[in-house]
Amino acid sequence: MKHSGFLLAVICLALMPLSVHAETWFQEVKRIRQEADAVEVRSKKFEIIPDCELTEKSVKAGATFKDKGERVIVRRAVIHVELPVGREKGAVEYKYRDRAVNYNGEPVWTGRWREPRAMGSFSYTVTATYKGNVYTGQFKVGRNGLLPSNPR
Repeated sequence: MKHSGFLLAVICLALMPLSVHAETWFQEVKRIRQEADAVEVRSKKFEIIPDCELTEKSVKAGATFKDKGERVIVRRAVIHVELPVGREKGAVEYKYRDRAVNYNGEPVWTGRWREPRAMGSFSYTVTATYKGNVYTGQFKVGRNGLLPSNPR
């Protein structure tokens, strides 16, 4: 009789419907992808939150995504970085770098560059496809952090 409580718990657990059990990693991935692939009306609460840094030797351009206050994974994200590398005849010369990812919630592009710090800033654009809609955010980063820029 000492083990009757344990035996009862094992029997109850075995008889529980499968939907009560926690989902496996593969089931979670499938669910997240289905959510990202779903097509819905354009969300007015979707946000692209910049994650950026400009140091003496490196550049970081990234983003996180939120919809209705909750972090989400987007179907596709592209980061387009414009890096100033010098001046020629008064005009700023740029080099461009891109990073495209699928089913991601925190895309990032990083690189070792000294010129953007010397020039004072760099800019980047994040384009995300979420629930069939395309959202874009443009950011400018200076030595002291994020600078005001015009959203597209």
